[in-house]
Amino acid sequence: MTSDPPANIEKVETLPGFGLRLKFRKGGWRKVDLEGFVSRYKSVAKLAEPARFAKAKVIDWGAAIGWPGDIGIGADTLLRLSQEQASFGPPQFTAWQERANLSNQECADVLGLALTTIKSYRRAGATIPDAVAIACRAMENEPATLAAHFRPRRSGRPKAA
Repeated sequence: MTSDPPANIEKVETLPGFGLRLKFRKGGWRKVDLEGFVSRYKSVAKLAEPARFAKAKVIDWGAAIGWPGDIGIGADTLLRLSQEQASFGPPQFTAWQERANLSNQECADVLGLALTTIKSYRRAGATIPDAVAIACRAMENEPATLAAHFRPRRSGRPKAA
């Protein structure tokens, strides 16, 4: 099993609020909102100061973004945050379901939803709840999570009791 090479950042731009626009060597430009990250982790709490946050720069040859006061966030963490915050609509839901090799009914079972809900999520214009997007991404990032909740469907009628 091979792992992906570590993320590497070429450029950073600050955006309003706690936003960053990052150019990764492989993967192009991505946006990330650090508001939740800054509010949850004491080690980066000083980034809540707008003047400090605005001084973001690429450090350690692209391995991280750093700020005054010896504050840094690794490129892999920033990439992961941006992936979690990326849009998750019907095309992304359908692609996830196909990569997971789940039928509509199996998908409904794994997510604890009705079959009609799964079918509606696959239609253009549908809104996928954040909790469903989080669950789908978690199952893709950690296949054991999917395996723990997956129960294969068997064809035919169930045996009589």
